[in-house]
Amino acid sequence: MNPNIRYPAVAEAHYPAEPQELEGLVHQLLDPADEPGQNNRSIRAIMAPHAAYNLSGRTAATAYKTISRKRYDSVFILGDTHAFFFDGIAADSRHEWLTPLESVPVNRTVNDKLCSAAPDLIRLLDIAHDADHVLELQLPFLQLCIEKGFSIVPLLFGNDTSDRLPDIADLLLTVVQPGDLIVVSTDLSHYPSYSKAIEIDRETLDAIVSLDLERLEANRKKLAESKEAETIGLFCSPDSVTILMLIARKLGWKAELLSYSNSGDSPHDDKSEVVGYGAVIFFEEIPS
Repeated sequence: MNPNIRYPAVAEAHYPAEPQELEGLVHQLLDPADEPGQNNRSIRAIMAPHAAYNLSGRTAATAYKTISRKRYDSVFILGDTHAFFFDGIAADSRHEWLTPLESVPVNRTVNDKLCSAAPDLIRLLDIAHDADHVLELQLPFLQLCIEKGFSIVPLLFGNDTSDRLPDIADLLLTVVQPGDLIVVSTDLSHYPSYSKAIEIDRETLDAIVSLDLERLEANRKKLAESKEAETIGLFCSPDSVTILMLIARKLGWKAELLSYSNSGDSPHDDKSEVVGYGAVIFFEEIPS
């Protein structure tokens, strides 16, 4: 194995490992997805889920359909770690990330800038990325939707970052360019009942699309104080979502919810404990 390549960790488990099958599945997911009119918008970021494609792929596709055939220079993919626990933020030192479709180059120049600007917070930590599915699940959609020639900046958020999120947002603003895209990878509520998930996730998504961080925090506290707190989570990439909301507020972006589902919508899935999925776009309005 080439040490300069990050190899797929969840091919076959979360999506097909065979290239033609994977390409066919992603196109199948994209085909029925509604494509909102975007003539007066420049899409700067999306929020998409990261469960197995048979569970959340249809929802993710509604976000990716809106950037189909668009060109971006670098794609910043943000998510909170699920597999390896560490302090700070993990960048990746390798030259490219491989999927069954092909490899995508890592923007190592941006990596170096971020690590140099905040060495106490951001570091090259390849092991954090090795087994994590959170960022990987976004790559096949990117490869089959936007124009080729983009690079990626994969960033996993670990422990001890929540108190520094405004500073991290400001740091990212020094490297994110107008021709770049931000992708935040997150699922929503974890393990409530089907009907309870719809209620919880509606409140979460309303706060996100209104860029209301105070409301989002109030929702978190409300759930933490409820009797379900020990068994239900609000969403799984809170730092990454907050970073995106902070950036959107600073740059005057707006947000729109495109679709929502949960795992209980899948055939034969248990509706007693589900996971929620939402697709949101963040955009600049273009003067007519």
